[in-house]
Amino acid sequence: MYVRLAFAVAAHLEPEILLVDEVLAVGDINFQKKCLGKMGDVARAGRTVVLVSHQLNQIRRLCERVVWIDDGQVRQNGPTHEVVSAYEAAMARGARLLTQAGNGHHPKRGTEEKARFVRWEIAGPSGEEPHILRTLDAVTLKFTVHIRQPIPAGHYGIALRNHDQQVVWAWETRPLPLDVGERQLCHTFPMLPLRPGLYTWLVALYEEGDPIDIWDCVPEMMVATENFQHPQDQWSGILNIPVGFEVGVSNNCGTCDQRVRP
Repeated sequence: MYVRLAFAVAAHLEPEILLVDEVLAVGDINFQKKCLGKMGDVARAGRTVVLVSHQLNQIRRLCERVVWIDDGQVRQNGPTHEVVSAYEAAMARGARLLTQAGNGHHPKRGTEEKARFVRWEIAGPSGEEPHILRTLDAVTLKFTVHIRQPIPAGHYGIALRNHDQQVVWAWETRPLPLDVGERQLCHTFPMLPLRPGLYTWLVALYEEGDPIDIWDCVPEMMVATENFQHPQDQWSGILNIPVGFEVGVSNNCGTCDQRVRP
């Protein structure tokens, strides 16, 4: 109750700078909607809203720029998708290093005797930002492998993992004949409806059950599409799918004029 009263007073004073510290974490959904609406009003009026929060999905939905503060120091300052994704990657990378140190697991690549993956990119007309996904349209990804010796019957696999190392998607094909030279392994998706953040592609090439090369593709893929998810992180899920919503009467959805964009 004290937090609600404090926010209401601060918001209606029409300040030039409104500093909000985790207020959305303590209220019910109606209170959160009121807070979001008021902060939007303040921002549209030309004033500044500073939101201090660990709810990354709320930050993605509300903020144009983000300052990442670590141990009292500014670690990164920039566009929202870049800073939030870097923060998620750093937290996940730290957790992975601790896990690997505990179990002695350190993934190794091939010896380059037969083949080696050398680069990957998101195909696009301009070639700019080849590792950032900004659209929910159809997309083609290209993985380039340098073949040093002919592989008559290869076994190729690919997987996409999020920053928590969860496998989001995986696929394989065999037998795959590959001649000497640079070969591009291309994948076309009708869309990649992923929640904004950093993702890692894992590609692997085998022959008769023996690994030729296994690569955690670098750099990571940054998804910087528009966010259509629930504002609370625990409900945001993995997918980021745009959805229409309307209030209909007697199962007449599709003809109703009272439409609401989530």
